[in-house]
Amino acid sequence: WETDRDEDERQHEVCVTAFEIGKDEVTVGEFKRFVEATNHRTDAERNVGGHEGCFAWSAIDVKGAWRAGIDWRKPGFTQRDNYPVVCVSWNDAMAYTVWLNRETGQSYRLPTEAEWEYAARAGTTTARYWGQDPDQACSYANVADQTKGPEGLGWTEKHECNDGYWYPAPVGRFRANNWQLNDMLGNVWEWTCSLYDKDYGGAEKKCIKKN
Repeated sequence: WETDRDEDERQHEVCVTAFEIGKDEVTVGEFKRFVEATNHRTDAERNVGGHEGCFAWSAIDVKGAWRAGIDWRKPGFTQRDNYPVVCVSWNDAMAYTVWLNRETGQSYRLPTEAEWEYAARAGTTTARYWGQDPDQACSYANVADQTKGPEGLGWTEKHECNDGYWYPAPVGRFRANNWQLNDMLGNVWEWTCSLYDKDYGGAEKKCIKKN
């Protein structure tokens, strides 16, 4: 039995073939080069999908919500080129991979959900790749912890440690998993190419075909 597993995360067996994956989250600097080369405007900048801005956490109310005026350039906190890019939609992530392939001559894509979880676990069977001890979280990931936000507020559900970051941390700041992949848990969310299916009917092994 895996602790902290949600109802739509039933355990099941999936086979994945060999693949390679980037060891870090895509950074602000990397995404900036893509935007400068293509003049791409993100969904958050264009208010696509009936929302203004992007879904973000705020230090003012410690809640996640759609927030107008927030995008990858102005996420609501100070960031540098070595920070993970945020406020990027699935469409934006797909556009980035198309550009990257054209620039490098490679065949990059987003991982499937099954590939991402396989990489995140790095050969472990526990809910977190560092083991069952929640007090180790701050050594391996930027998590909800004892760190206070700039408004002096803290997380309501938190780890009993302090990783020093309330907002995202620069990539690679914490200990990697057993396969030397950084920030596979915590920091910011990552996209996969798979369609969400709570029943796991095989969607987790496939990529959505972009129209």
